[in-house]
Amino acid sequence: MIQFFVLAPLQAYRWTKMKGLSYFMEFCWVANIAMAFYFALSCFGALDSLTHGTRAMIWRGIFAFGSGPLGGAVVLLGNALVPHSIDYTMSLLIHLQPSVTAYCVRWGREGGGKGFLWYSFDASALFPTEHEVSFGEYVAPPLAFLLAWALVHTVLMLSVGDRLEAAGQKTTYQFNLKAKSGKNAFTKVLGSPGDGGSEVVRFLKYEVISVALNAAVIALTYPLYKYGTADGHFALLMLTCLVSAWNGAGWYEYRLKSLVKCVEDLKAAKAPVVKAHAE
Repeated sequence: MIQFFVLAPLQAYRWTKMKGLSYFMEFCWVANIAMAFYFALSCFGALDSLTHGTRAMIWRGIFAFGSGPLGGAVVLLGNALVPHSIDYTMSLLIHLQPSVTAYCVRWGREGGGKGFLWYSFDASALFPTEHEVSFGEYVAPPLAFLLAWALVHTVLMLSVGDRLEAAGQKTTYQFNLKAKSGKNAFTKVLGSPGDGGSEVVRFLKYEVISVALNAAVIALTYPLYKYGTADGHFALLMLTCLVSAWNGAGWYEYRLKSLVKCVEDLKAAKAPVVKAHAE
């Protein structure tokens, strides 16, 4: 929560200059904003009037998002641990951090009451885990949130998407379907803008695929919630963290090799000049 409220405004300022504010409309950001405000309001007692059932429902949604599509995005999107880069750090903040939070709240609260600054609270009461919840009861709240976001996002993009692109604003849709690196999973299935066909239909297909993938991963978190163990969940979380560290190591390795190659090329280009000067 603290990381988010410190770093998100900084990223917003950067994206104001870099024309990336449209990224805040994406599901990962919207889910993180909602979770950060829920944690903040809960920790300071602003939501004390919520019933036990409502808290349990919201907590199941947080667990499903953090352990599911957000945590899974670390692996699927190749999020890397690159501490000096705010862009990579923010990607981990909105993808890996919710997964860590889901684990910590789910398994690290059996000790009873906790304290945050001057406000004391019972974590078990704020985030009640109901083991007897059915599959339908578990997936309904996060899927409702996901579908509500998808509806609003689709209407906004169809309404102002062209104007955003004309203004130079960046969107995830453009990033995925106009990848400079060539074909990716999305372009192989949907093609790239300008390949023919209706762009509206292409965008709607993109939205449906994205929502379906998120919904499927949310559903897969039900066994972890109901039958999972602390050790099993920790192993899954550690694997996700190791993938992120591996991706970061690869990022540094590639750039260090590129630097070494540039130095060698400069030496090779300078050698004939030195030799000619000596002669």
